[in-house]
Amino acid sequence: MSKQLVFILGGGGHAKMVIEAFLSMDRYKLFGCLDTSPTSDQILGFPIFSENEDTLGRLLEARALAFVAIGDNRLRERVSGQVQLRGFELATAIAQSAYISPSALVGPGTVVMPKAVVGSMARIGRGVILNTSSSVDHDSIVGDYAHIAPGCHLAGNVQVDQGAMLGIGTCVIPQRRIGAWSILGANSTVVRDIPAETTYVGTPAREASVPAPRSLDS
Repeated sequence: MSKQLVFILGGGGHAKMVIEAFLSMDRYKLFGCLDTSPTSDQILGFPIFSENEDTLGRLLEARALAFVAIGDNRLRERVSGQVQLRGFELATAIAQSAYISPSALVGPGTVVMPKAVVGSMARIGRGVILNTSSSVDHDSIVGDYAHIAPGCHLAGNVQVDQGAMLGIGTCVIPQRRIGAWSILGANSTVVRDIPAETTYVGTPAREASVPAPRSLDS
């Protein structure tokens, strides 16, 4: 059976991890990466092309799947919307060493990195980054375009809303909610709900003096 063609939007460090996740699945044929301003001509042996109408047109004709490998949550959301408007469907990348419960759901455009765990009945949205060795326990929900950084651990029945950023090593106790587009600093411990579009840090997590950015353009 022939493998499904996939191309990656973005050519930075995050793209390296995504490429290796796809390779570990052994079910996709990687075309390479597209970047608006490439600084190199290859990444991990795969070519980096300048993103243009001709290349995108050929990939659309070939019915290639797209994957947006951009770490910034708001930019990843925006680019994902644009590529889907062009007619592309999004691929999902799940590293071979990750564990996904048979009862869990993982949305398109999401990457589940090595050693990550998605527990029973968990729901992972579109365009999510579940980074290396993170865990999402039973019945938890991770909203679209959120980023669960390396070493984060979510207990059961946690809800992470759209676009939230959980910094490396963050832990969340059961039945807590992380508001949309909020930011948690590295090694935060969440013991109460986090309001939307705020920044919390520390153990226990407390609101920081610097608010979460509203958009890349502000």
